[in-house]
Amino acid sequence: MRLAGVLLLALCIGAGFATGDAAAKKKHKASVFSASLSPNAAIPDRPATAQDIVVASTVTVGKKFKGKTVGDVNVTGIRTTGSATNAAQDLSFSISPPNGKVVLLEGTALGGQNIGPLTLDDDTPTSICNDSTLSCTDPNATLIQPFAGTANLLGLATGDTSPLSMLNGSQMRGTWTFRIWDNSNNGKTSTLNGWGLRITPERPVR
Repeated sequence: MRLAGVLLLALCIGAGFATGDAAAKKKHKASVFSASLSPNAAIPDRPATAQDIVVASTVTVGKKFKGKTVGDVNVTGIRTTGSATNAAQDLSFSISPPNGKVVLLEGTALGGQNIGPLTLDDDTPTSICNDSTLSCTDPNATLIQPFAGTANLLGLATGDTSPLSMLNGSQMRGTWTFRIWDNSNNGKTSTLNGWGLRITPERPVR
């Protein structure tokens, strides 16, 4: 993953997109944080003579969650549309909590033209089958192109089913950043249509 020295196109999305659990709002207590964003941002081809152009979209977890740490996090509703067949194959993306730690979510393992809406969740047994038909031998690899549904991260980046758990214990409050970039210079571009977060606080707070 090449993040150093890249051109960063930041799309800062305010906390106004965040919605909390209705019951928790009534009690004025922090519950589950949920946000859904629609950046509709172009993801340029990798320049022939330069490094990847990273597109960043951010959401801020507000003061309601001050002192809360992550118990579970899902990256929700990831949607991209590609300009040509297999444009999705060129894409990688990551998520970072406020402390700046980077978790690679996908490393060019998704084929086809478009992605999603895809939710990544450690707790589901379903994993990706990177094909347009149900051709994988793993009985749990049932989410096929364009990956509209929920899956774990097996085979997408680290080969593990629970890299999102690396974020457990992280501070919730602050700016979370979703980054996406195109690894190839082949004329196939994509658009980041949407993504989101669902964060359940850890109890008790560390």
